[in-house]
Amino acid sequence: MRKKERSNKSKFFLVMGLALGLPSTIIGFFFILYQLVKNDVISWNILLVVLLLVIFYMLFLMVKNGLVKKDK
Repeated sequence: MRKKERSNKSKFFLVMGLALGLPSTIIGFFFILYQLVKNDVISWNILLVVLLLVIFYMLFLMVKNGLVKKDK
């Protein structure tokens, strides 16, 4: 079976949703991970690595869904 192709309009809204949700995602992840650092569950370095991974993954999704093939 072939994957369903999304229209350009739905890709635009997906990218906009990711872009608008990025700041709140960063703040939410930071506060959750900071509580784990305060309780000595994880170290500060792990907090930074996880936070950067989440940020780069969301940026990757924005770029991946934002690219539009012009030949269609």
